[in-house]
Amino acid sequence: MTDLRGLAGGMASALAGTDIAILQGRHQPRAGSSLHTFDAAGRSAFADTGFAMHDLLRQVDEMLRPDGEDRPLVVELARDGAGRAELRYTFDLPTVAPVRLVLDPDYRPPNHPASPMPAPPGVAVTDRPTDPEVLTAIRGLVAEFVSEYTRNTGGTPDFGAGHSEEDIHAAEAAMGLRLPEDLRALYRTVSTDEYGLLGAGALLSLDSVVAEYLAGTPGTDFGPDDLFAVFPVVYESYPPGRVRRVSRNDWWVKVGTDWGGNYCAVDLDPGPNGASGQIIQYGRDFYGPVGYFAESVTAALHNVLAVLRDDVTSRRASVHPQYSHSEQVGQRRVADVLAGLDVQELYLNDGAVLDLAELAPLHDLRNVSINRATAVTAALPPGVPVEWLSIDAAEINLPPLGGHPNLWGLKLASRSPIAIVALAGLPALAHLDLSGADVSDLHRVADLPGLRVLELNLAQWRELRERGPLPGGLAAAALNGFARLEEADQWADWLRGAAGQR
Repeated sequence: MTDLRGLAGGMASALAGTDIAILQGRHQPRAGSSLHTFDAAGRSAFADTGFAMHDLLRQVDEMLRPDGEDRPLVVELARDGAGRAELRYTFDLPTVAPVRLVLDPDYRPPNHPASPMPAPPGVAVTDRPTDPEVLTAIRGLVAEFVSEYTRNTGGTPDFGAGHSEEDIHAAEAAMGLRLPEDLRALYRTVSTDEYGLLGAGALLSLDSVVAEYLAGTPGTDFGPDDLFAVFPVVYESYPPGRVRRVSRNDWWVKVGTDWGGNYCAVDLDPGPNGASGQIIQYGRDFYGPVGYFAESVTAALHNVLAVLRDDVTSRRASVHPQYSHSEQVGQRRVADVLAGLDVQELYLNDGAVLDLAELAPLHDLRNVSINRATAVTAALPPGVPVEWLSIDAAEINLPPLGGHPNLWGLKLASRSPIAIVALAGLPALAHLDLSGADVSDLHRVADLPGLRVLELNLAQWRELRERGPLPGGLAAAALNGFARLEEADQWADWLRGAAGQR
């Protein structure tokens, strides 16, 4: 049996002939592994080790993991010029390169609700049978589907026998909610669907609906529900106001799939302009906002029938306009780039001099990312509802940002010094990443009363430890950039202790 020294030697051999001096990895059974490689100066470097290194990391995990330990294993392999290798490991860090710690697991960023959520009207379980008029209408639509499908393909779809009222009531009781009347009627009519009755996907079996709803937390998560997501902003679905602007919802019930990574759900907790029982879409092909598909199961069936009949006048029009735009700016003004745009997410790249006051026409803008600019004046108009702003520029003029009312996430990277004092007027600021910036008054970060998530590099964390207190309500923190495993472990121990002392 290979021992730990042999596995470390195998990892070092896989890096032979490369510039890699440090390898850091993370492995967790059933969750896989990740690897980061650095040269002797701590700069990211690439080594093509294929799957061999991941397999070696798995073997290290199998050798080191105690019974009952379910935390990730974090490993560091350090190579010197003489070919010697040293292996360090810990189960006390959740991630590596960067290291991310959650200190308050109950904290949720804006529009990321936790479960349980309040029950909307009309979802309480009752023993009332399915509305007979709705049942008759749905059975008629399914019969039309069978007729049109047979006419188009020559085959007859088999939907199986429908469920009883008792079956549906038992499913509802397990989930703790009442399904929309037309969905109840559809399950009274069919039990299986390989033909796409809903248009947005094939109807799941009733048992699968219950199992999916009860897996993990109730309901449906639309996207990564992560404090450290690249851009954790939740976007508005189209048409606006129909779907609540949330990352997840206890009252989104998954009912269909295209078997290709996309799903549809009935929404029992709609936005102010929506209707309970509307159908939404999400999954692999949906970036940005949740997709609004139809106002009801009944409407979805009508849409499918229109397609089968090739009735272009009755087909549903697209309601998924462009939500994101990326532009190489160069020497142009921001105002010239915006002509004709109405987006929620905007990337402005490689610009010379940018003034964010010129974003005023974008009344739905939620997220702005400025990359590799020369100079940026952060005069973000208060009437533009930007929630997340990322600026990478040689020079950033921060004071004009003022007291923007919606901005809760800010990431700054600059070669010229910036000052925390310029951020004191931001009432919603909750997430701040300064790891790429030169900050002249870092100790003032504790003066930001609403700050919950802070991201800094190793030198900045050391300065904060020496010169100033932590923000009083810190819920999560990240150590960005390169740090040796021993340094990261010491940082995490200090941060957990300091947070626990408040």
